[in-house]
Amino acid sequence: MKNKLLLVLFFLFLAGGGFLAWQKVREQSAGEEESWQTTVTSEVRTIEEVIEANGFVHPRFSTDVRSEVSGRIDRIVVEPGEAVTRGQILMELDRAALEQEFIEAQRTYQAEQLRLERAQREFERLERLSNRGIIEAQEFQNAEIDLRLSQIQLEVQEARLERVREDLNLTTIRAPQGGIVADLDVNEGQVIVGAGAVNEGTRLMTVHDLSELYVRLQVNELDIGKVDLDSPTVVSFDALGGHSITGRVSRIHPFAFNQDNIRVFRVDVTFEPEGRVIRPGISANVRIVAQRADEVVAVNLSAVFADQQDRFVYLVRENGAMEKREVTVGINDTRWVEIVSGLEAGETVSLVRPRAGGA
Repeated sequence: MKNKLLLVLFFLFLAGGGFLAWQKVREQSAGEEESWQTTVTSEVRTIEEVIEANGFVHPRFSTDVRSEVSGRIDRIVVEPGEAVTRGQILMELDRAALEQEFIEAQRTYQAEQLRLERAQREFERLERLSNRGIIEAQEFQNAEIDLRLSQIQLEVQEARLERVREDLNLTTIRAPQGGIVADLDVNEGQVIVGAGAVNEGTRLMTVHDLSELYVRLQVNELDIGKVDLDSPTVVSFDALGGHSITGRVSRIHPFAFNQDNIRVFRVDVTFEPEGRVIRPGISANVRIVAQRADEVVAVNLSAVFADQQDRFVYLVRENGAMEKREVTVGINDTRWVEIVSGLEAGETVSLVRPRAGGA
């Protein structure tokens, strides 16, 4: 009998606990229902229709530095990450072989000058004799040909001398533009190949001009029609604590391509670093302002309903009755939509459809 009594008390305890738990849940649910907003008041706002995308930072101008002559690297005078100016010396190649070739070219040129002088004197002598009829015409013509050949040979040697002199100058590698040195993957003593008609040569380093940077984005084909050249943008960087910079759309590539089975267009957004050290390669978040409407009547997107091509809201009267009112909408962001006509600021509309017959 005692065991039965204990069992009954146990079940009563469980039932009481369950009731209390149910009552608490009911109270919480009632509170949530009371806090759930079913209406909203239209207001005057500024709305921006924004396209968001992300990409990586690239320098606007980058130049691969290559030598025009082959040789051995004698001295490297810059370090990766160093800032350089246009024309600054980056490295020097060994000049010994070219200096010897230059001396030989000089000697050959001087010899050709002497030969030309001798051919000139011989031509002038035979010309005088020919005018007096002492020598045959053939002998004088041969002297004239020798003179012309000497002139041509001197021009050939002069061109060779200038070429070797230019090659000597090219052993000093200079910066093609101002910027930051990167990708310096060669060492002193290394033999490099010069760039030619059939060979691009050894890449010595890259100079990035960081005065202007850009982010390359991939914009969905559904949004590309909203993007224009020079559209204002905001570029932010997670690596810099969310620091943001204004930019502009500088290029819209003309052809789409597939990205994860979606057709997208490449869009370049250019910006100036504004004194911040923004390194190429870091990720960036970009907001492109596609459209903007200043100080317009707006309501929550949830308050506008659609019936085929028509858009309408449910206006809430003071007595609680609802009136279905057709509206014309403009642009929208992720939360608000512009009401071009059909609704005034300060009017209250419903966020839910009324039941059938309630409108």
